[in-house]
Amino acid sequence: MASQNSRTLKEEFSYALSQYAKLFSGMDTTALIATLSSTSASFNPTEYDTSRSETYQNALKQAISSFESAKLKSEHLSLFSVNESVEDIATIDLPYLVIDYYLATLTDKIYTASLPARKPLALKSKGLYLSFLTLCDSYGLLDRDAARLLHAILEVPVDTPIFATAHARGFSDPGAQRMAKVAKFKREKEIEKKVKDLRSRHLDEQEVDENDEVARELYLKQVALFVERTFNALQALDSELEILAFAADRPAPLERPEPPVEESRRKKDDYSERVDAPLRNTQPILRPDGKVNRPFTIVSSRDQIKKGVFRPDYVLPTMTIDEYLEEERRRGNIIEGGGPESEKKVEKDEDNEEENDKETYRLRKWDEFTEANPRGSGNTLNRG
Repeated sequence: MASQNSRTLKEEFSYALSQYAKLFSGMDTTALIATLSSTSASFNPTEYDTSRSETYQNALKQAISSFESAKLKSEHLSLFSVNESVEDIATIDLPYLVIDYYLATLTDKIYTASLPARKPLALKSKGLYLSFLTLCDSYGLLDRDAARLLHAILEVPVDTPIFATAHARGFSDPGAQRMAKVAKFKREKEIEKKVKDLRSRHLDEQEVDENDEVARELYLKQVALFVERTFNALQALDSELEILAFAADRPAPLERPEPPVEESRRKKDDYSERVDAPLRNTQPILRPDGKVNRPFTIVSSRDQIKKGVFRPDYVLPTMTIDEYLEEERRRGNIIEGGGPESEKKVEKDEDNEEENDKETYRLRKWDEFTEANPRGSGNTLNRG
């Protein structure tokens, strides 16, 4: 294989596609544009273990380097211009319209172990997708809705999640959103079917000339398919950027010291003065100057702690019923009396003139009250 600098644009792009095919061996074959070389279809699906493996990531970087080299070569040749229409692009140059799409897809596959390192890659991938859509829009390859959505996205900063707003979608009704998604899915499947049909009529090793209408239609349909997938990828990236922004606002977790070896080897039933064991706080309770370092609880014995481990989740009673009644009687909250003793009539003392006068006065007042208030006089609403 020739070196990267000595390869032509056609050779560089074909080599980059072959690397792309190896990395995305499990995806639909419609993701690959038909090229003049058959090497793009020769790959081993079991060559890589996982996308996070070192072998996969090295091949990923190599593929990105090849596509970046192809992009520089196409820019050097000035293949595309905003002053042209799609009819002005030569058929053999149409495949190079999607270089930014490939770069965006590959950049999104770069693995990072930390969230802060992931955000720049997500923004770079989003920028490449937008660059691809902008190039397609300049040649009129976007329909009206796609062009309107692209312009709404370009009006805000690249790190703004435009898909999270109803302004970008053009509607806020959930039913309309669902119908739009269904229509988009059907449209993408129709384009995929058309691309497969065109690929079956066009061999990869076939020479392409300016009059090859099948190849030209295949390339344009492939661009349309990538446009649909680009908007899906942008929506996924916006969701990811929202999560990354939320994670960035959260304070970093405090580093907690590991417990000493002697402490980790304690028996399960051994006593520990720590209140919150998972924190593994090994600081002393009191400082030398007498100030408290951390919360603590004073208990009478270790047996008290053991008894409270398997207790019910409700509050247990602390006294018996007899103890409770005795306490209420002491407080005066229990009325004494009643029972058989209350049926005994108290004999009047006829010689006690003072008590007799009080009873006579009480009975006289009751007679006066009953004469002034006959029975039923107060019942004005329901006389009975």
